[in-house]
Amino acid sequence: MNVSKEFKVGLLVVLGLLLLFVGVNFLKGGSLFGEDRVYFTTFSNSQGLQVSNEVQLNGLKIGQVQEIGLHPNDANLILVKYTIMNDELQIPSGSDIELISSDILGTKALELHLDLEPKTNLAYFESGDTIPGSIEVSLEEQINEELLPLKKKTEELITSVEGIIVSVNSFWDTSAAYTIDESLYEVRDAIGKFGDLANNLSVTVEEQTDKISRVLTNTERISNNLADKSDEIASTIDNIRDISDTLKNSEIKAVIAETQQTLTELTELLGKVNDGQGSLGMLLHSDSLHNELVQTNQSLQHLLDDMQANPNNYVHFSLFGRKKHWQFAPEEEKEIRDLLDK
Repeated sequence: MNVSKEFKVGLLVVLGLLLLFVGVNFLKGGSLFGEDRVYFTTFSNSQGLQVSNEVQLNGLKIGQVQEIGLHPNDANLILVKYTIMNDELQIPSGSDIELISSDILGTKALELHLDLEPKTNLAYFESGDTIPGSIEVSLEEQINEELLPLKKKTEELITSVEGIIVSVNSFWDTSAAYTIDESLYEVRDAIGKFGDLANNLSVTVEEQTDKISRVLTNTERISNNLADKSDEIASTIDNIRDISDTLKNSEIKAVIAETQQTLTELTELLGKVNDGQGSLGMLLHSDSLHNELVQTNQSLQHLLDDMQANPNNYVHFSLFGRKKHWQFAPEEEKEIRDLLDK
C-alpha cells in the first residue's frame, strides 16, 4: 500500500499539534491524563506568584497554579486558581492556603495547611470550592520589623551624641584647656613621687633583707626544735589526756558539790556572826567581855602593886620555927607585868 506524501505530512502535523497541546497543558500545570481537582483562593496581593508555581504540602509538591487574575466581584482581591493532582488527598474544612516564599531567592508557592483536629461533623472541600488564604510575612517585612526599633534607637543615640558634642565644644575654651594642663602636671608630679616612694621601698627592703633572713632562720630552728621534740610533745599531750580522763572519771562533781555546800554553810555562819548571833557573834558585837578583861587587868595590876609593896601579907616561909619573908625578884616581877600588859 502506497502512502502519499501529503498523508505523511498531515499526520506529522497532527502529531506535532497534539504534542504541542500536551506540552502547553503540562507547563500550565494541567494533568495529562484525566481531570484534576480545581480550587480557588483569594489574596490581597499576589506577591509575585506566577502560573505553574507549586502547591505544596509540608514541602512536597501536590499541585500547580493554573490561573491568576483579579476577582470578578472585587477588584482589590487576587483570585488564584490551582489544581490538586493527588486524588487520594482529602482537604478537611478548616484548612487554609498560605502564600509563601519557597526558597531564599523569593520563589513563590502555595502551602496547604490541613486542619487535622478531630471533629464530630467532619466535612471536606470539594473541587471548585474556595479555600481561605493568607500571606506569609516576607523577609523584607521581617527585616523592617527588626530594624525599625534599632533605627529609632540609633536616631536617639545620634541626637544624644550631638548634644554631648555641643556641650564639649561649649566647655572646651582656654580656661578649660589651662585647667587640664595643670591637672596633667599634677599627675606627672604624682607619678614622680610614686617612683621615689618605690625606690625608697626598694632600699628599705634591701636593708631589711638580713633581718628577714634571720627571722626565717629562727623560724626554721623553732620548727626543727618542735620536730625534734615531737615525741615529748606527744607524750605531754598523752599525759594531759590521761589527767583529763582521770578528772572525768573521778567524783569531782561530788567534791565540788560538797565544797559549794560547805561555802554556803560558812556564809550562813558568818552571816549569823555578823548579826550577833551565837557566842562568837556576841563576843564580837558586845563590849561586856572587853570591859571585864580591862577590869581583871586592873585588879591584877593592883594586886601586883600591893604584893610588891607588902609581900609579907601574901607569902610566908618558916624553917625551924623561924619565919622568913619571901619577895619576887626584879626579873620575875617584870615578866609578870609583861604578861599582864598583854
